[in-house]
Amino acid sequence: MRLDPEKDVYYPGGTITCEADGNPALQTDDYQWINLNDPNDITEGPVLTITADMMDTCRTFSFRCRACNEYLGEARCTILDAHFYVSGKPHTAHGLYFSC
Repeated sequence: MRLDPEKDVYYPGGTITCEADGNPALQTDDYQWINLNDPNDITEGPVLTITADMMDTCRTFSFRCRACNEYLGEARCTILDAHFYVSGKPHTAHGLYFSC
């Protein structure tokens, strides 16, 4: 299981893709991103999108990617955690950074 790209800092509009190998091959609906700070916040699918509202919190985000596959009628799941910060992109007109 792997994250692409795997970084410490992401920017709004960026994405993190969770990838896992399986036989049979995993489908989009076999993935979930779970916000470990708010377990009710679940994103279905392999892609987690970094949003601008994440910048306002000035904290480390912790998400868990869970990929599940069925083999011989039994669900098998694997997990991988991602811990990261969200920063603002530089404002090109003035060279300023908008972040915490």
